[in-house]
Order: sequence, then C-alpha cells, then structure tokens
Amino acid sequence: MIHSISKRSYILILFISCFFLNVLAQNPKGIILKGLIKSANNEAVDGATLLLKDSKNGQTIKQGLSNPDGSFSFDLAPGTYVISISYLGALSYQSEPLNLVDKMDLGILKIETNPRSLKEVVIQSSGNKPLIKIEGRKMIYNLEKSITGQGSNALEALKKTPGIIVNQDNSITLNGTSGALVMINGRQTYLQAEELAQLLKTMSASDLKSIEVIKNPSAEYDAAGTGGIVNLVLQKSIAEGFNGSINNGIAYGLSLKQNTNMNLNFRQGKVNLFGSYNHNFGHFAMDYDNDRTTNGKIYLNSNHDVDKRHSMGSTVGLDYAIDTTKTLGMVMNANFSGGGGLITPITNIYDQSTNQLLQTLKSNSDYPEQKAHRYNANLNYRYKGNNRTTLDIDADYGIFDAATKNLSTNTLYSPDGNLISTNNFLVANSRDIKMYALKADYGFPIGKGRMLTGAKFSEVSANNVFDQYDVNGPTPIIDINLSNTFNYKEQITAGYLKYETTINDAFNFDIGLRLENTHSEGELQPREGSNIAATTVLRNYLNAFPTAAITYKTKESGSYNLSFARRIDRPAYNNLNPFSYPVDELSYWKGNPFLKPQYANTLALQYSYKKTTISTSYTHTTDISSSITEVLQDNIIHMVPRNIGLQNNLNLTLTQQLNLAKWWNMTLTGIGYRLENKVGTQEYGNYNRSRFAGTINAQQTFNLPAGITAEAVAVLNSKNISGLNTYIKGNSQIDLGLQKNLMNNQATLRLAASDIFKFNKISTDTQLNNLLLHTTYAGETRQIRLNFSYRFGNNKIKAKDNRESGLENESQRL
Repeated sequence: MIHSISKRSYILILFISCFFLNVLAQNPKGIILKGLIKSANNEAVDGATLLLKDSKNGQTIKQGLSNPDGSFSFDLAPGTYVISISYLGALSYQSEPLNLVDKMDLGILKIETNPRSLKEVVIQSSGNKPLIKIEGRKMIYNLEKSITGQGSNALEALKKTPGIIVNQDNSITLNGTSGALVMINGRQTYLQAEELAQLLKTMSASDLKSIEVIKNPSAEYDAAGTGGIVNLVLQKSIAEGFNGSINNGIAYGLSLKQNTNMNLNFRQGKVNLFGSYNHNFGHFAMDYDNDRTTNGKIYLNSNHDVDKRHSMGSTVGLDYAIDTTKTLGMVMNANFSGGGGLITPITNIYDQSTNQLLQTLKSNSDYPEQKAHRYNANLNYRYKGNNRTTLDIDADYGIFDAATKNLSTNTLYSPDGNLISTNNFLVANSRDIKMYALKADYGFPIGKGRMLTGAKFSEVSANNVFDQYDVNGPTPIIDINLSNTFNYKEQITAGYLKYETTINDAFNFDIGLRLENTHSEGELQPREGSNIAATTVLRNYLNAFPTAAITYKTKESGSYNLSFARRIDRPAYNNLNPFSYPVDELSYWKGNPFLKPQYANTLALQYSYKKTTISTSYTHTTDISSSITEVLQDNIIHMVPRNIGLQNNLNLTLTQQLNLAKWWNMTLTGIGYRLENKVGTQEYGNYNRSRFAGTINAQQTFNLPAGITAEAVAVLNSKNISGLNTYIKGNSQIDLGLQKNLMNNQATLRLAASDIFKFNKISTDTQLNNLLLHTTYAGETRQIRLNFSYRFGNNKIKAKDNRESGLENESQRL
C-alpha cells in the first residue's frame, strides 16, 4: 500500500509541475516574430507570400516572402496581429490573433501547396490517398481506401496490414518479431491477447481511418511491445455543423452474417459532439486438428467449432475549445460480446507400431454462456501554445468483465463401439479486470530544439475465478482440487525525457530515455479444503529504455532515418497463474509464475524516396517466451509458457507504389527476414534453429468504366519457425472487390470476396524428444460481402477551424 501511495504522490507532483510550467510558458521572456513554412510532405516552401495584419482593423502592417529554407521573420512592435500565408495565389494558412509581447517562434507551419482556396474546403473521399504512407519512422496503412477491408471487423483488418501476422493464439507478429503492442487512438487497452481479440471483433473496420505501424517508437511511448507499436486510428469528422455516415452490410461464408456501423458528428463554434454505434451478428465456424505421437501411441484429434457470439460497440464524446490553444475532451465507449458456442472434438487413439485403433474419445463442449463486456472513459486536456509549448494530460479508467461456462461431455469407446467410460464436467470461468492510467506530456522549446518530458502511472487489477464441477450425477459437485481464484495486480510508474532538434536543412535528431518501474503481485487462492497450496509471487523491477534517431534529407527529396530503441514484453497475467485448466480429458493448459519479461534491442535504417521505401532492421530479443507442450503421466499433455532463450531477427522491407497506367495502380510490400532462435530448456535440451522467411503483400486498384473501382489483394506468407522447435507452413490469401459511388458521391456500394481459393490455413509441426505434434487451423476466411454506405449532413470545413481535437492530437503522437 505504501508503495502504491508513493507512486501516486510522485505522479501528482509531476502533474502540478507541468501545470506550473504551462503557466510560465504562456509568458515567455525575451520583438521578433519568426517561423518555418513546410509543405504537407515536410518540404521547405520557398516564395510563399506572408501578410501581417492588425487584428483589430485588418490593416496590413508588413508583407514578405519566405526564404528558400522556408523560414521567415518580422521585426514588430508589441501588439496583436494576424498572419496569413498564400502560395500560388491561394490562401493556405491564416492564424488566430497573436498577442505579441515578446519574441515569438511559431515553429513549423504546414501549408497546402496545391493551388486551391481554403476559405471553404469540401471533404472528398479517400480515393487520392496512397494505400501506404511513410512519415518518419511511422508507416500508415490507409484502411479506408481498401475496398476489401470494409465490412469486416478490426481484427480482420489488422491481418491485412503489411508486415502484420495475427497468429492462431491471437498474438501479433510484426515483420517476424513477436510482441507488438496494439493501441487504439494512441492509448493502451491493457488487455492480453485473448481479451484484445474479443475487443477488436466488436469494432467495425469501417470505423477505422488507418492503421499506424512504428517499429522503433521514441521515449514518449510506452516501452511495452518488443515488436513495435500498432495503432488503430478511428474515423472522426472535422466538418462544421451536423454530419454522419451509416454503413450496412451482409456477409456469407458458411452462414449469413450482418454488420452495421453508424457515425454522427456535430461541430459548432467551440463544441464538437461525436458518437458511433456498430454491431456484428452471425455465427463463425472453424476447424482445427491437434494430432500427436508419443510413447508408442498416435492421437488423431479433429474439432469443429461454431462461435455463436454477437458483438456490439458504441462511443460518445465531447471536445470543448476553451480558446485557440486549450481544449478539454471526454470520450466514453462500451463494447459487448455475448452468445453461445459448440465444439465437437473426436480423438482416435492408435498403437504406433501396429497402427491398430485402440480407443475413440468423443466429446462435446457446449458454451451456454460467453460474454465479454468492456467499458472505458477518458478525460483529456490539450494545450498548444504559439511558442511550441504543449501540454497533454490524460486520465483513463476501464472495466473488462468476461465470463464463460463450458459443459464438457467426454465418452470413451472401444474399437468395436462399446462404451468404456464417461466423464462430464462443467467449467465456470470469470475474469474481472479493472484498469486506470494517468499521464502527462509536456513539451517546450530549447534553442532550435524542443524538450519533451512526461510521467505516467497505470494499474491493472485482474480477478480470475475458475470453478470446475463434476456433473456425472444428478447434482453438480464442485471439485475443490480443480478450482481456484487467481488475483493479479500490476502497477507501472514511468517517466521520460526526450530532446529533438534540427541541426540544419538536412539533419535532425532526437534522443531520449524512459524509466519504467514495474510492481506486480500474483496470488493463487485454492478452495477451502483443497490439497493445492496457496501461492504468492511478488515482483519489483526497474528498467531503462534508451531511444535515439537521426534523419538526413537529401536534395532530391529523399530521406534516411537511423533509429534505435530498447523495449519490453511483460508476461500476460494469465500466463503467471500456476493452476492447470482442462482443454479436454487429454490436454491441459498451465501458467508459469516464474515467467520473466522478454527484452528487445532494435536498430533500424530506413530510406524513403518519393514512392519507394526501403528499410532494414536488426532485433536481438532475450528471454523470449513460448508455450511448450509437455507430456505427463498417462500421456496427458500440459501446455506451459516458458522463457526459452534468445532470438535474432535481421529484416529487409521494400514498399513500392506503382502507377502502371492511368487506370491501374499497385502497392507492393515485400518483407524478407532471417530468424535465428537459440533456445532450449533443461528438460528438452538446446536448439539452434534459423530460417529465411518472408511475406509479400500486393494490392492493385483498377479504375473501370462507369465509375467502378476494382481491387485485388494478394498476401503470401512463406514457411517460418516459432518457439522452441515449431515449423509453420506457408499460406496465402487472395481477395477481390468492386466499388461504385452513387447519389452524387454521397453513397458507396461495395462487393468483396475474401480468400477465394481458401488457402489461408495455419499448419504447424513440432518435435520435442518423444513428442511429435501436428496442428492445423482453418477459419471461415472465405466469405462474400456486400456493403452499402451513405454519408449525410454538411461536408465543409472552414480554414480558421483547423485545430486538432484532443483525440486527434493524441492519435497523431504515433
């Protein structure tokens, strides 16, 4: 308790300090007004026309042109001014009134260099946006441009992002490196893989504007995620007045599915109100096999799984502009998933030497209850001063409430079909997770550069109750030796410093250091009278995470970026639970309370020129963790997570955007990497496995007659290695789509088919001493989808209202 209070006090002191610095920053000591004009592509703008006017009477005081490097300056008397910038005869920027009492640096002013007026801009569709965009260390995948990406959920959309692989256990691999951190609008979800997957399934892909991938985040980002950060950016309108959109769709694979999402926005003066609703209804089927050979027996297991859960989600939010520099905001969202499910496993057991059938195990896993409810609230404050001073404060609180009931019936038969035995049990599992986080980020100018500093405190409390009942008789009887409660609490206190500056027109760099202290407590509480002993595991560790990057821009509009970052993956709380959970009569999952975090150091070099980006990186990961399948007595297997060694990953990525014809565009991403796993355990010995692997992602768009746009997407994954000694076979997927705009471009009709050849299957082979394990997984990836979307209300924005809202500002931090 003392430990927690001291951390909260530390955060409070830092917040007060940030507010105090913010007040001071609004009254800088020093009458020169200067700034730097750049295009949307971050290029210096030479010859832009600048007019400086008196804000009271509109009279022009001074005028001038920007220098070849984009810089400008005015020598002025104290007063209140308005500065406007024109380029190629069109107004590109107009400031709010500037109260000049001392020297002022406006920093970088981004302007539109296309010859069009910004007095009133009509928001167009995303048709002119590239599919892939590179901004510094960040890759942006514009999902709203993808025809085949619409009508699915956010988890399926994530699988379409170049370089990202969603594994069978819902863990994320980025460019061959495991442990990517998934964020939503720049904020952590604090959920592990299973809960995160359920959350993403409740989100519509149509709600996503883009997916941002950053391999080597700088010090202001959480250090979690050895593979890097994946940020899901939600749609949000900046138009004046009332506007919105509604999207309805149906899909068919093995059964009919229906999805709807609606977005509403009202922006007037200082107030912006927004909200959304979405749902996905329908059943999803999958088939998977778990075959193994051990101790002279062969177990051939097949499963047909039907997930009958429906999902819904909603968001409501408010932004209030206190003035031109300060914004208050709040966002509340809720996501719900619930429904039944049925798994029908069959396991045939053979003698290995004679291939004779010994026994057959027929099972049913009926899920009368499966629910996952998430509620989250965010309060935020944004300050963006005219002298490059910023202050962002966020407070988040979230609840995740999940429960599952599984009635498992297991009947063992002899080869001639005679009943040998039955064993029926009911499993009731509930997960109650509470999360809150408090953070502040403060930035201020130092010379030509800028210093950023901040602090964050987060806490996750998880209560996991597992009860197993014997239901072979008329009354369910709890098995006290197979039931338990596992409580886990994790607190992370972090602080960072980062300095960024421009050396000259060609070079800029940033360097930072983040400190994170982790305090966790896991407590296993067995049922009264159980022969299982109570277990408590306490941990407290402090880590330093240095980051650095330097960027060089060539005269030919190319750029080089060299970056370094150290990151961490902490064990999921369920992986620390030492209790055994039955999958069926023959297999169990068990946590490991001694599981340690894994750490990664990554050095990356990226080159971008026009429509070409080439990047290479080297990642060294220590204490990598993986699930190990172990054989116990009576040939029962346990799947246990363990730290198994280290991994080296050498990666090369090429992204090329091609205009093959006026009507034909292609975006091609090729990723090749060499994985080297130096792993082992005391029981299974040491292994040194290495392999070249790769991924090719090609998306083509075709502008056809009658205003129809077609899309073809192909993804090919080669064979690769994973874990202690697992080989994953290659797979592929081809999607096709058609799109037509209707009703004066206010409506869009889309028809898409995914995985048309049904090649997207996961197949693995593992050999550990006397255990041979083969698994296959095939989900309902082949579907045909029809979607109709309609946009209504005002779609115009005013030039003077170009501020970023709180949420937009947060999302752009990535």
